[in-house]
Amino acid sequence: MTETKQEVATVGARAAVVRGLKVLTSPDEGGTKKDYEDFLEKIYHHIIISWQWGKDIGHVLKYGTDPDIKEPEDLDPAEEQKKWKTRLWEQEVDRYGLRMSALDGNKEALYALIIESLSSMVKSKLRGKVGYAKSEEETDPVWLLAQLDDIMARFEEVKPKLLAIDDQMQRIMNLRQGEATNEEFIKTVTKELKVYEKHGGDFLWGTKQKDDLWTQVNESKEKYLDLNGMEMPDSMVCEQTRLIKKKLRDEIIATAILKRADKKRYGNLQIQMKNSFLMGNNIYPSTVPDVLRILDNYEKEWPSNSKPQATENNTEKKRTGVAFTLSQGGAITSYLRGTNNSFYPAITCNICGIKGHYQSHCPACDKEGSKLEEGEKKTAEAAVEK
Repeated sequence: MTETKQEVATVGARAAVVRGLKVLTSPDEGGTKKDYEDFLEKIYHHIIISWQWGKDIGHVLKYGTDPDIKEPEDLDPAEEQKKWKTRLWEQEVDRYGLRMSALDGNKEALYALIIESLSSMVKSKLRGKVGYAKSEEETDPVWLLAQLDDIMARFEEVKPKLLAIDDQMQRIMNLRQGEATNEEFIKTVTKELKVYEKHGGDFLWGTKQKDDLWTQVNESKEKYLDLNGMEMPDSMVCEQTRLIKKKLRDEIIATAILKRADKKRYGNLQIQMKNSFLMGNNIYPSTVPDVLRILDNYEKEWPSNSKPQATENNTEKKRTGVAFTLSQGGAITSYLRGTNNSFYPAITCNICGIKGHYQSHCPACDKEGSKLEEGEKKTAEAAVEK
């Protein structure tokens, strides 16, 4: 983004002061995905604070869909007889009408604000997209944002669609966190996945996910039948299907993010989770917020790339040091390596009661369960160092 957007832009009937907003340029002009993210973030923070019912239009900008605004339910005959309930209901209806009207106006304003903040080349690319004339007539920001996602991800219709989808899949597979922050990296992955799923279907959605989806939907239907003595309504089946599919999809995305996290910072975590799964304990995160929470709070066994020098004090810490990892449900479990440097996350020592080693290699106690004497400690320490 090279050109600087004027700080005060008139958008419809609104004066939009978006400080620091720059004209968005295409990748062909040197524009980057980071520029695009900053562009959207500046607009997002501005509209949710400065525009009436800003959170609703912020939802449109952030998720590319209209917010779910619940309609007021009609009063039953008994409630209609109570004046105070009638009055509250009328106020609720008024608020609903104002909110829907504000959303329509804000969508028009958002469309105008974004269009006026694009470079000439980006505008030209948009005019070449199918549906441009209709979106311009309807001032549809959802369509506009979807096309900008494609342009900034270089997913453009200049090659067969199958090749473009394959290229996008390759971009996702090659993603690595590097020096990016956890939040920045997660935003990058989710945005690339959004582009792929728009054109190529659900990411990594296979036979297992289909089977899991219908199994869980059928379980929900059976449970509803048992509780209510009647079949689940079709509308509720559709909603249950949507929620369950979202849950399964979130698990796929969470796994994809964790796998591509920086190995320098999270390599030990990735190995621990893999080993735990091998031992029958699945501690992989199932949602994107879970991934962010784990990555933000994970502590490496050693704070630096090199291990501490083998002084007597450090060896003592090594022998008795306890590593921590998240178990299912977010609980903390202690682990202790064996004297032969073995590590079995699913094994609990029968002597000291700590996971990570067999009793034959317990570094804390002898075979009788007594604390090791100093001479025996050195023998255990020597075994660990080997």
